Amino acid sequence: MIKVAIIDDEYYARESLKDLINKMSSFDIVGCFEDVEKFLKSDAKKITDVIFLDIEMPIMNGLKASKYLENYKIVFVTAYSEYAVDAFEVRALDYLTKPISEIRFIETINRIEEVFKNAKVNKITVKNNEEIIFLDICDIYYFEYFEKKIRVITENDEYVLKHFKNLSNLEKELPKEFLRVHKSYIINLNYIDRYINNLNSIQMKNNKIIPIGKTHMKNLKIKLNI
Repeated sequence: MIKVAIIDDEYYARESLKDLINKMSSFDIVGCFEDVEKFLKSDAKKITDVIFLDIEMPIMNGLKASKYLENYKIVFVTAYSEYAVDAFEVRALDYLTKPISEIRFIETINRIEEVFKNAKVNKITVKNNEEIIFLDICDIYYFEYFEKKIRVITENDEYVLKHFKNLSNLEKELPKEFLRVHKSYIINLNYIDRYINNLNSIQMKNNKIIPIGKTHMKNLKIKLNI
């Protein structure tokens, strides 16, 4: 899931962009903000991957603000086409002109997905006693944060993840079949056995019951078409 933040001083512009992004199943909006300062003071800054950033804003111009956002991929969104050259000089991922057509928006989405697809890991390094093992990502049922460590669960084994200290950073590197469903769990959607409605939980194919956090319920239901 690609985490998205929207920064635009106009309410209706934010809402219009939200409507477009919410149609994309692989994208999750983590926050909408009137200016860059509010974003940088929020918890969303820790988990955001891509920022849709307006250029003409009263407190700080989006182009100038981008120097504070070097850790994120940026898509500029503006009513003024003359900023396009400047936008790409600061290595923007894309540049959208308002009003945004749905066809042009899909091009941007495809570009973003391609960038993150190429960045995703396909193997995970884990520890098993004194051994270091390289696991294929497709063999992992789920990740669990427990006792300040990330446990990696496969069909028959359990390991400790080596290079990641928290699930938020790990989540950014995982392919789209992995979904955060709880503060302590990231699951592989391919290994869900059933959704347990009365318990707000899911059962994995190894019979493990995993709780679903309230903030993650919507995304899970979208992914499962329920």
